Amino acid sequence: MTIAYLPSDHAVHGIRPDLRQAFAAAQASALERTFATSGDLVRAGCRRAGVPLAIADAFDGEPLLPFADLPHPSLATLLRDAPAAAGLSHGATVLLADQIQLLRAFAQPDAVIERVRAKVERVVAGFPRGAAELECGRNPGDVMDPFLLGATQFLLCGGSIGQGLEAAVLHKCMMMLEDLVGNLHQDVIGSMRGNVRVPEPQGEAWDLVRNPFPGADIAQPPLASGEKLRLFQVKNKTGSAKGGDGKRLGDQFGLLMDKYAAETYYIAIFGRSLQGHRSMAGVLGACRETVVAVGETALKYLTRSEAGAELLMRVYQSAFRDVARASGYTVREIATAIALEFRHKLRLGDDELLDGILQDVTRGGLVSQDSRYYRALPRGGAKNGRAVT
Repeated sequence: MTIAYLPSDHAVHGIRPDLRQAFAAAQASALERTFATSGDLVRAGCRRAGVPLAIADAFDGEPLLPFADLPHPSLATLLRDAPAAAGLSHGATVLLADQIQLLRAFAQPDAVIERVRAKVERVVAGFPRGAAELECGRNPGDVMDPFLLGATQFLLCGGSIGQGLEAAVLHKCMMMLEDLVGNLHQDVIGSMRGNVRVPEPQGEAWDLVRNPFPGADIAQPPLASGEKLRLFQVKNKTGSAKGGDGKRLGDQFGLLMDKYAAETYYIAIFGRSLQGHRSMAGVLGACRETVVAVGETALKYLTRSEAGAELLMRVYQSAFRDVARASGYTVREIATAIALEFRHKLRLGDDELLDGILQDVTRGGLVSQDSRYYRALPRGGAKNGRAVT
């Protein structure tokens, strides 16, 4: 499988066959290689949205760009004004705009949505549904903080223990979702047209076959003659990497530039400005040619689109809606049930419930809580340890 637009002696031709195939497929998936005009893109969107194909006739002959990169509201307005869309509901027009943005972003949007949906479902399945899950997470050391619960109850919830527990459930769920979303970006962006999700690094030593891209998450093979290979490391926020990581990352970028004559980018999805970036100075100190970018500018580079943030949102929105409908999880209902469970378990009223929870998550006894007497059991043993003999 040939990777186009790169010299025959370019190092990237030596990567393993499956990666070469992924690079060539990314080049073939480019928007301009899939659709000739805006009408072609709209027609494909109409098929996915189940609306009349005739809507696309108004866009035949129109250039693909900048139409394909219009913001969602502007795109929906243009579609609604098409002659064949006269009888279309607002919801159907919005759906059509959604589908067009999904097609702009992905060669196979359904496959990407399904992968995201599966990951979201696994996280939602782990949301707390009972008092025991709120009291203690999967790690036995991850127990509820009753002092934080007390602060929430009185400082945020007007003294209501029920609302305090609701906030505690919400906080636990949001922490799980934060991890989920941060982990989704690399795979989803790596699936976009023109992009490749490269293998996870196997250490820091470069090896063309076993570890071809240490320091990179996503590759963009060139789409035209004269372009260079682009390599990206992607973080969720400017504060996601510690300052001490900067030099190491910069050294890796320098290595990639040397091996592949590549452009390297250190990206944070969120951020209005580079101000306060923790590791930028370290990265640029080690490799000043690396581009450090955040926010909409970073997303433009990553997605090759002016509407990069919206393209990401479309796939997440679709998956989140599907999982929400299927799970029926509602924080208020769950928290109400957990508060009732605590009352029954501890046999206490609301005024005493906080003290009861405090005692419940701190009790254990000397053998379980003092290292002089405690020895952890093998995996699968009792959770409270045993006395040292």
